[in-house]
Amino acid sequence: MEKPTQPVIKVYGTRGSSACYNIRDFLHRSDVPFQWIDLASDEQARGGAELSGRDAQRLPVCEFPDGTRVEHATVRRVLEKLGWFRNPSLEEYDLAIYGAGPAGLSAAVNGASEGLKTILIERYAVGGQAACSPKIENYLGFPEGISGAELAERAREQACRFGAEILISRAGVRGELVAGKGVGYLEDGTKIIARASVCATGVDYRKLGLPNEDRFSGAGVYYGAGASEAMLCSREEVYLVGGGNSAGQAALHFARYATGVNM
Repeated sequence: MEKPTQPVIKVYGTRGSSACYNIRDFLHRSDVPFQWIDLASDEQARGGAELSGRDAQRLPVCEFPDGTRVEHATVRRVLEKLGWFRNPSLEEYDLAIYGAGPAGLSAAVNGASEGLKTILIERYAVGGQAACSPKIENYLGFPEGISGAELAERAREQACRFGAEILISRAGVRGELVAGKGVGYLEDGTKIIARASVCATGVDYRKLGLPNEDRFSGAGVYYGAGASEAMLCSREEVYLVGGGNSAGQAALHFARYATGVNM
């Protein structure tokens, strides 16, 4: 995942950790250059992350280009270090958009470019599920295709250039109409008041429904993780459940690295 021409975040952790996967997945979807250091042994932990075998609870460790180290890192702590976690700057907006996938980003660009005070709320990473796609070939303006992460980053930059505010890692839990205005309540208690609201919340992945699925989620069982996890699957047998275009695309992506891919 490393881009040699840019400073990278070093992420130290173990393959079987869902916390480590969450950070890898978030950085990949957000198009942030990073280097994954797999600590497969106590020796590697001592040499790389400067941890002893008894310090596994301090993983994952993120080391930033300025030398700062964050132990027991979470997506929220990474966001704060990157300066991406912020609160609304206004008490009221013209337009509030819930969901920062391609539809939400497009709405933010259109609204902010017309001078509307616009805020965009996203529960995970900008780009939504599209950000995990290794290549999108049917989006207007990119005849040669573009990665989902790059498309999301370009759209984010464009929306911000027009003055849209973006709240990342903030989920809405309920909404109501008060005096003709929409009020959205976020899970941390933040209240968003807007003259108009757009719900572009997308969909959730349909789960397998297997025993212990939640226990292994992000630690062996992954949803939409083809772009971020394929490089880590060398000499492994991969099983993909699903037969849509996304599954076919993921199969081709995994096939470049894995020993075998079964769809």
